[in-house]
Amino acid sequence: GHFVYVINFPKVFSINFVKKARAILRLYRLVIDLDIKIIHTDGPRNTFYAGLIAKITGIPLIWHVRNSKKDRYDWILQRLSSKIVLVADALSSRFQINSKNTKFITIHNGVDVIKFRPQVKVNCVRKKYRINRKELLISVTARIERLKGQKYLIEACGKLAKKIRRFHILLAGEIIDVSYLKECKDKAEVFGIKDKVVFPGQIKNISQLLNETDIFVLPSLSEAFPRSVIEAMATGKPVIVANVGGCCEALDDKFSGFLVPAKDSDAIADKIYLLAKNKDLRERIGLNARKKVIKMFNIIDNVKKTEKLYYDVLKR
Repeated sequence: GHFVYVINFPKVFSINFVKKARAILRLYRLVIDLDIKIIHTDGPRNTFYAGLIAKITGIPLIWHVRNSKKDRYDWILQRLSSKIVLVADALSSRFQINSKNTKFITIHNGVDVIKFRPQVKVNCVRKKYRINRKELLISVTARIERLKGQKYLIEACGKLAKKIRRFHILLAGEIIDVSYLKECKDKAEVFGIKDKVVFPGQIKNISQLLNETDIFVLPSLSEAFPRSVIEAMATGKPVIVANVGGCCEALDDKFSGFLVPAKDSDAIADKIYLLAKNKDLRERIGLNARKKVIKMFNIIDNVKKTEKLYYDVLKR
């Protein structure tokens, strides 16, 4: 059977030693009582606590690194881990890795290519937000926060407003930073495209949104290996992505999508205009994008690689 147990881990440098001891003891008991053979973690804090248990019990620990940003505990976590999974080769820059270090392995994020696939358009998202089916729909699926760079897309579309009159930008995602949301809305107002920018919050059916989308953009300032990009690619959509972190590993520039420099609204505008005026190009790049995902980022292959890693670790 499958069980979920929730343990609250205090901050590593917390002075509440009683809470720390309780958390460690509870985790230790779970590992022993459930006869755990492998511990698999992702965040730095749970890796630290689970790493201590792994060292005490001799159970291998796999640390799944999904963030390109360095953590002050990396040097400790690296020593507590038996294997470290990177979601993109680009994340190796976070660590001091030499060619002989076999502790690291890259397993890219995967996507369900059945769930995310091109489907006959039913324009329910467009209908809900009053976006005409003949308008160019440019979408982003990312949290509304500064690191995701939505304001650069708004700026790019503002510059294109006289060239492409019929378009809408749909910025789907949880609103994390209210001040940044206001900044984005103000930016849209300055460019005179406020009525063309929609902030729907979180959308449950992302596959449906992507199917109704013409161009997907992710203008982030920092990423590891964004699942949103390969979801859009799997749906057969052309993507424009800021060249940060492992984004360049998701697509082949100018063939299965476009890479642009971060914070470069002119570059985003150029690629949107190129795709906007050429439907055949959108379809061709979208087709190449889906083929790339099926070949490289299918969730089934992701699971197989993870299972193989488990077997290899247990054999040792």
